[in-house]
Amino acid sequence: MILGTRKGIWARADGGGLPPISNAHPVSFSLLVAAALLALSITSGVAKPVEPQTQPREGHALWSHPPDAGTSAESVRQFVAKCKRANIDTIVMDIKGMNGEVYWRSKKFPQAIAKGYESFDMLEHLTREAHAQGIKVDAWLVDFAEGERGAAFREHPEWAMLNPDGTTTATETLGVAKRRYPYVWMCPARRPGYTDQWLLPMIEEIATNYAVDSIHHDYVRYPGDVSPEGYCFCDYCLKHIPRYAMLSYETGSSVRFRVNHIQERIEANWWSDPTMIPLDWNQRDRREMADYILNGRTIPGGPPDMRYYFYEYRVHQIDTFVREVRERVRKINPKIEISAAVFKNPVQSARFIGQRWHEWSRWVDVYMPMTYRSHFAGSFEDYLAHLTEVTGRQLEWTRREQPLFAGIASTYLYREELQPLEDLRERVGELKNLPATEATERADKARAISKSYEALRERLTQFAPQREREIGSLVASVVADGSRAATPEAIDKLAAALVQLRRDLPSGFCPPEKLFRAIEAARQAKPDGIVIFAAGNLTIEKLWPTLETAFKR
Repeated sequence: MILGTRKGIWARADGGGLPPISNAHPVSFSLLVAAALLALSITSGVAKPVEPQTQPREGHALWSHPPDAGTSAESVRQFVAKCKRANIDTIVMDIKGMNGEVYWRSKKFPQAIAKGYESFDMLEHLTREAHAQGIKVDAWLVDFAEGERGAAFREHPEWAMLNPDGTTTATETLGVAKRRYPYVWMCPARRPGYTDQWLLPMIEEIATNYAVDSIHHDYVRYPGDVSPEGYCFCDYCLKHIPRYAMLSYETGSSVRFRVNHIQERIEANWWSDPTMIPLDWNQRDRREMADYILNGRTIPGGPPDMRYYFYEYRVHQIDTFVREVRERVRKINPKIEISAAVFKNPVQSARFIGQRWHEWSRWVDVYMPMTYRSHFAGSFEDYLAHLTEVTGRQLEWTRREQPLFAGIASTYLYREELQPLEDLRERVGELKNLPATEATERADKARAISKSYEALRERLTQFAPQREREIGSLVASVVADGSRAATPEAIDKLAAALVQLRRDLPSGFCPPEKLFRAIEAARQAKPDGIVIFAAGNLTIEKLWPTLETAFKR
């Protein structure tokens, strides 16, 4: 192997080559050089100087929503130009939202087209304009979540996921305040059903009619953020969960076989072919069946492990859908890729939401794990350390079989800056709901509002002194005299001012260095790219210039 040169002549690792030049060999130097050049030219297998390897270019993607692009050709052009300035390679555009609404001129599902987009084909304009600027477009679909008033649930309520009570996710509540959950999740397993009659045909329509570069999965899972154990127990799943694990025989279904107790540990006899579903299974109601699936025992006398099959069944259903998307899209246009927004830990998400995404490399071309600060406890510094570690672990889980883009949500970086504003808005809302006769409670809320505003005031004074004076005046009018004299109009005016502030934060209110540092923390793990959530947040938080600098080539 040739390692390098000494005075212009190649030196070899084995010490071979030309003899050293010295006075003991009175040979012309020019002849030696000529001989060396001739030898190098005719020697086979001699290595050429190694050219430095170029590092793969970091990919830059941006999750975006239809309002970012607007409803005109000009607004789309301006949005794409903004992405170009920020060195974005891929726009991941939401074209099927949480309420089931779609943002393309669908011929198969015209009843699902979002209001305001009936005559404007945003997806067609976006792909054309983005491609002209060398930017790819991923068509982002919220897969299994639909709205209560969405077309799919309205037309086919039987497709919805059901809990043991036989009700949908729209009956769930969230948080300490028990906010009503506004979405209906659809069963991935049921056939015929939502997956094969609605979602897959939508994806086929996009792949057939639009020049998208990728289909992007989101909400490709079960609703673990609502109820990890609660779904799905629809009639179809109650029949097919036991069948998937073959917990009983369909031939001779009335026959039951008991455990052949040969091994000392009762569960070690699992292979002896016991029939695990009770004989009265079909006489049980939904709640009884669900309870057995979640809390029953594979082996009588063994541990309560039946829910293992519940988790595996859900993983299988999501895997099946992801595979089917790949197969159908490939038949239509093999050039269209598949990408996916996934939870940060595929081992845990398999258990809680049926999303074992690190095993999807046969069907997904780009992973975009949502490694958001909102998914971690601790301080901002803790998050930076976790972001690096978890991104590295994600690359281990996937074995780098496909590109992985580290997902960062800008809004969640600013917990410390935004929490005082959120607290103030919440306190004002609580005051609004108190009757004027509740003097003591109103006085308590007035003190809470004053305290929350003090936490916000210093930062607001620094970056928007005029707005601080305006909001400060509104706060003073509401909390005066323990809010006894605060009118509903005054409270509404303060609430509206706070909403407007949240929608249009002053420049600098969200420190740009936090976004810089988060991107650098992710880069330490050497992912293939960075994906930011989301374009609208960057506008609100005045962070587009920051992204331009952070993503500068």
